[in-house]
Amino acid sequence: MKKTIFPLLAVAVVLGMLFNSCKKSKLNKETTTSEDNTLAESMFDDVFKNTEEVAIKEEGANKTGMTPEYSFAGTCTATITATWSTDTTFIADIIIDFGTNCEGTDGKVRSGKILVSMNKKWLEVGNVTTVTLENYEVDGYKVEGTKTVTHSAQYVWEISVTGAKITTPDNEEVTWESTRTRTWVEGQTTGFWTPKDSNGDGVEDTFMFFDGILDDAYDITGSASGTNRQGRQFDVNISTALHLQFCGWIPEVTSGVVKIQPEDLKERTVDFGEGTCDNRATATVGNKEYEFKLRSWDE
Repeated sequence: MKKTIFPLLAVAVVLGMLFNSCKKSKLNKETTTSEDNTLAESMFDDVFKNTEEVAIKEEGANKTGMTPEYSFAGTCTATITATWSTDTTFIADIIIDFGTNCEGTDGKVRSGKILVSMNKKWLEVGNVTTVTLENYEVDGYKVEGTKTVTHSAQYVWEISVTGAKITTPDNEEVTWESTRTRTWVEGQTTGFWTPKDSNGDGVEDTFMFFDGILDDAYDITGSASGTNRQGRQFDVNISTALHLQFCGWIPEVTSGVVKIQPEDLKERTVDFGEGTCDNRATATVGNKEYEFKLRSWDE
């Protein structure tokens, strides 16, 4: 069994999908809904990725030696406040305070706070983690809403986002609600500290511990709804389960199909491919296709 049931980064459905096409200059009425749905998804996956990193680190720390600062923020340091439950068996509350204009190792600039509450240990079945935001921004996008993740069964998590609103740097608004089920389908038997023979010489290289995370993969099903930045309502359904795996060090959706129905427009189909790590997805509207990148830094 893995040390980290919900490995850092792999919680993201489409981690880092704040791609270049989200910029207003590249938006058009054919792709805005698909991009805005992806924008909201990526923002809340990123919030939970940061939550997971801190929760795993703090829960594993000595109760008398909690780390008040965390260096995942890169050029700045986020301040962490962790409060244990009354019986000191698990961390009940965490505050991740990025301050102002905190540039991370991923190149994103964050401000504000992520507020986390839990009812059980991070990795236990039955754990319910609720995440809210206070004056939180990423690269000038203001993010509001609540994300709740329930560890409902071994290898299965139920995820909901309610009351989400993304305000763009141009003061346009995207609203969003989502429900997801994520099932861990590959890599359950290797852990964060699982050694690997990296060069084939028959000797396990204990320093290659990240390999126990990079073999993880998830399948995701569910639906969403919202209003895009043009004020048009939309519904989203994952018609073919999304398959999330690591492509190098970056998790990416490599297959699966999402159907998006904007109000009074043709249905959009977003196809993530057949399992290849190519940082690409294709949106189809009628007989027209639009290819876009999943990560802006992969130029």
